[in-house]
Amino acid sequence: MRFLHTSDWHVGKTIRERDRTAEFDAALREVVDIARSEMVDAILVSGDVFDHRSPGPDAERVVYETFARLHAEGIRAVVIAGNHDSPLRWSAVRAILRPLGVSVVADVAPPEEGTVIEVPSRDGSEAALVACVPFAAERFFGSAARLFAGSENWPQDYAQGMGDLLAAMAAAFRPDRVNVLMAHLFAGGAELGGGETPNAVTLDYAVSPARLPGTATYIALGHVHRPQKIAASPSPTFYSGSLLQLDFGERDQRKSVRVVEAAASKPARVTEIPIHAGRRLVDVTGTLEEVRGGAASVGDAFLRVRVRTDGPVPGIADQVRQILPNAVDVRAEYEREPEEDSAGGILMALRPRDQYAAFHREKYGAEAGAEVLATFDELQAAVEASS
Repeated sequence: MRFLHTSDWHVGKTIRERDRTAEFDAALREVVDIARSEMVDAILVSGDVFDHRSPGPDAERVVYETFARLHAEGIRAVVIAGNHDSPLRWSAVRAILRPLGVSVVADVAPPEEGTVIEVPSRDGSEAALVACVPFAAERFFGSAARLFAGSENWPQDYAQGMGDLLAAMAAAFRPDRVNVLMAHLFAGGAELGGGETPNAVTLDYAVSPARLPGTATYIALGHVHRPQKIAASPSPTFYSGSLLQLDFGERDQRKSVRVVEAAASKPARVTEIPIHAGRRLVDVTGTLEEVRGGAASVGDAFLRVRVRTDGPVPGIADQVRQILPNAVDVRAEYEREPEEDSAGGILMALRPRDQYAAFHREKYGAEAGAEVLATFDELQAAVEASS
């Protein structure tokens, strides 16, 4: 059997308020093209399909049209919810997506409750069992674990308990099937991509690779945005990574999907195939003249610009964007006095008005005017009155 493993689409995510719908659409069309050309039986989407729990209509259109294109090619899809997804929303559309050959698992539950999906090959000669483990937040893990028989003997620690939960899911595997575990979790030792939600990839969430089931033909992970193999796992285990460069922490990563060829009781063969769609994220550093001289070399990339100056320059961001319209983050870099360097450490002790004044000074290289500060005062008063 052949699978395409993809993850962390985060459709609907913007970058500094710049819309990226066209990029997501192009990248997912490329995913469908790869799935067709590689003649896969199914695609495995291991969580974080959307960037927000309440995605906008453009994001939903892009995702559901992707599933329709896969269905037109005779390719099934198995989808789990990630920490950015809403299990309630996925549960609501599950029945609607089923006629398109899309199987959705929104919540953690035992195999007998439908969380192990059987996927036949196109020619009917083989079948796979895909054990699905959506993201389980630490504060809700106890409730999910109680659904499993014998869980009263599991460790209370999240990472250790998750290891027992994975073993319980793998108990549904059969020797005459291609056995796949798909989960949205943080495997200990994985190298982060830079765009993940920080509080969901802490040590408290780190599941030891040794606790991943050794009976799996392939383990398809989502959650970490850097594509990589988890070498310490007893089974072939991969993060497919995010679909696009989502933030500047991912600016040096080549995005890709994994094509998996597998047969019952045989090791899986895994091929990485790059995704070419999507705009690059690029850092630009130099004086204003150096920035101007290199403008032609950055193409349509989104830019994070650091301008070396002798001091604060009022309107520096506007000057840079006249040269580089795709600059989404602009800051002046200059030598600061020691007391200026320490300002960040005491910023939180300032009144909100003074915090905003410090932000304006750093962002725009100039003091906030009286009219701007008056507007801030009005907005703050309105917020306090409504709280």
